[in-house]
Amino acid sequence: MEALAAQSDMSLAQRWQQLLEEQPGLRIRNAAEALGVSELELLLSRDDGVYPLKPAFGALMSAMDDVGDVMILTRNDQVVHEVTARFRKFTVAAKGAMGLAVGDIDIRVFLNQWAHGYLVTENAGKTTRESLQFFNDHGGALHKIYKTATTNTDAWDLLLANYLDNDQPFPELLAAPVREPRADADAVDVVALRKDWSELKDVHHFHAMLKRNKVDRLTAVELIGAKWVARLKSSTPEIHSPLDQILNQVRTSRCPIMVFVGNPGIVQIFTGTVDNLKRTGPWMNVLDKRFSLHANTYGIRDWYVVRRPSADGMVTSVEGYNAQGDLVITLFGKRKPGQPESTDWQREVDTLENALCE
Repeated sequence: MEALAAQSDMSLAQRWQQLLEEQPGLRIRNAAEALGVSELELLLSRDDGVYPLKPAFGALMSAMDDVGDVMILTRNDQVVHEVTARFRKFTVAAKGAMGLAVGDIDIRVFLNQWAHGYLVTENAGKTTRESLQFFNDHGGALHKIYKTATTNTDAWDLLLANYLDNDQPFPELLAAPVREPRADADAVDVVALRKDWSELKDVHHFHAMLKRNKVDRLTAVELIGAKWVARLKSSTPEIHSPLDQILNQVRTSRCPIMVFVGNPGIVQIFTGTVDNLKRTGPWMNVLDKRFSLHANTYGIRDWYVVRRPSADGMVTSVEGYNAQGDLVITLFGKRKPGQPESTDWQREVDTLENALCE
């Protein structure tokens, strides 16, 4: 009882420091979860180094083009996706609700989920690391942009001068929303779902099709049948996960891929080949110069190969879902709209299925 009382008298910052002493190197997201607070709450417990940004996030992102190289980071509970590149023509659409950048930085941003933004400075050895960090209305981290050694410092500083706003009030965070239950599989009209699926002409219409059929993505994948979906073993004695298998395959074959990772506020995409792969405990990692991926495959319960028709032919993905039914990572072959899917990618997926299909 005395220990509990002593802990309750400690500030959040003190509890965080104690946790870091017990677990050096613990990431802020994991520390926040351990302490029962949001990442933004924990960040704001710092005495300094956190400065509010104007909530004009679409305009700020559009102004990133002049800054040069940055490292952008998007993550969910299982997967971290990092790309180092420069922005090219970030545009805002849908009356400010959505934003888009296409190029080496390839993101789809749902700005209606972005509620708070901060410049964060941290000591990293003899240098100071600077980042722009964005959060939803209950303090969950959505996206981070880090200044790098090759960032245009003058342009970065001008951006900060235009978008820092110390008059922003301390945020009043909302309670995290209650997770919506998954669809009742028995209530889904599977015949109608299969008809709609088979008539898709564009994978970008997929979410609207799911909504029309009143079904979440994973339930649809579970119901649609073997014509369109193959379930993969999550691991075997020889293979840690389907992600290990497919990444090792495409590293060997040099087949270019697309890797999508997202959360409710953003989807971040990498397109290219992968080279430096490393398994570390539960984590499967890509550690390349301009792209890093860190996937805790122990937290990815369900893996599927999913096929969807389009006007350009079949589009094939490898998809990983966590225990809550959230899609946390998707892999495609490199493809642009109007082009058919790569036969190289189709061969890689066939090999994956042959190795791991249940």
